[in-house]
Amino acid sequence: MVKHNYQLPNTHLRKHWQRFVKTWFNQPARKQRRSLARQAKAARVFPRPLEKLRPVVHGSTRKYNSKLRYGRGFTLQELRQAKISPRFAQTVGIAVDHRRQDVSEEGLQLNVQRLESYKSKLILFPRRADKPKKGDIHDSTAERLKSAEAAQQNTAKHVLGKPAPRLRQAPQAITKDQKDLRVFRKIRQLQVNKKFIGKREKRAREQAEKEAEQKK
Repeated sequence: MVKHNYQLPNTHLRKHWQRFVKTWFNQPARKQRRSLARQAKAARVFPRPLEKLRPVVHGSTRKYNSKLRYGRGFTLQELRQAKISPRFAQTVGIAVDHRRQDVSEEGLQLNVQRLESYKSKLILFPRRADKPKKGDIHDSTAERLKSAEAAQQNTAKHVLGKPAPRLRQAPQAITKDQKDLRVFRKIRQLQVNKKFIGKREKRAREQAEKEAEQKK
């Protein structure tokens, strides 16, 4: 029985959910297609590296700021300290990001060292073999162009890897004093001492004044 002027119940159960099911059966084929695309790109850009050199930066937020990851590009300050102009850097496979700023000296020096390492390993082919040019990075000599390193192509995803993470403290054996220590009880005691330090100092001061009056 339906009372009042309510809407009549009309349940609509024909959702045709089969039309909206998404599948991913092409995953193996996509993997093969990406692999073939990388091989084709490597052959097309030979002997240049397959990817650009990118900086190492710290992640954002307190959860990830202790971890290193690859950034978008080097800052203008990092390129300046490495003595590379931004325009020239983009011609030799170095990514540049003019928006990012260096906020710590450690991070700045880490990326400057990364650029210096790249400069020392880079083999720059001259446009004319008989006339090598000098610039931010000099053209390689004829002897280096004939070396085995010049015939190898860097196909690594990040050109140069990240530095290995360092442990803040080396593992050590647990001593007997550490086993016997009741950490929670000690923390609670320190909290209580901090809370009542003012009252205890006042009580001790009043007691000392009372004793001094009694001696007189």
